[in-house]
Amino acid sequence: MLIGHSLSDATGRILAVDHNICELLHRDEAELRGMLYADITHPDDLSWNVALIDGLAAEHKPITIRKRYLRPSAGVVWSDVHVSRMSSGPERGRLMGTIHRVETHSLRSSPEKLWRAACRVDANLQRRRALLGDDLFTDHAWLILVSLYRTEAEGKCIDLPTLVERVALRSTNLQRWLKVLTERGFVDQFDNQVCVAQLTATGVNHVEQLLEETSGV
Repeated sequence: MLIGHSLSDATGRILAVDHNICELLHRDEAELRGMLYADITHPDDLSWNVALIDGLAAEHKPITIRKRYLRPSAGVVWSDVHVSRMSSGPERGRLMGTIHRVETHSLRSSPEKLWRAACRVDANLQRRRALLGDDLFTDHAWLILVSLYRTEAEGKCIDLPTLVERVALRSTNLQRWLKVLTERGFVDQFDNQVCVAQLTATGVNHVEQLLEETSGV
């Protein structure tokens, strides 16, 4: 569900924010202005969020980050944040964020149960691959998507060498699969050493639907 928009300077310091976002975060606009977005990001999501934003150049396409925002009560709210960096004019370099609330109650399962389902699916895929052998294993796309989903659910970002090791593909083959998944709108790829790819909102929704349908969670 679309909540609203925020504007930050190049360092992530909040300059302006819609009223609906204030309500979502249980904070006044005056309190939010001047804060860094990092100040209201869950600690487990912080390092890779910062890495993604730091790697976002003005000429890059927008990225989507699934993250947890902190409320003053110590509660958290899950959101998908569509972030772009302004590319021209006096506001060049500033960050524009469009925040969508993740309606976890619309899922039959909580994010934690979906993460456990992803772990089981990942383990089953790895066992199937070991039994069939690489030449007969055909679920590479699903294995990549589940691996990315697990990584994001754990509040992390995955680099190319780690993903290569996890899915047991050559780097060139993995990059070809990532290109296909990007073209289908399931994945965003990044040109930095910290994070090779992340699921788009569409990718997250598709993976969660399949986890619920196939795992009985």
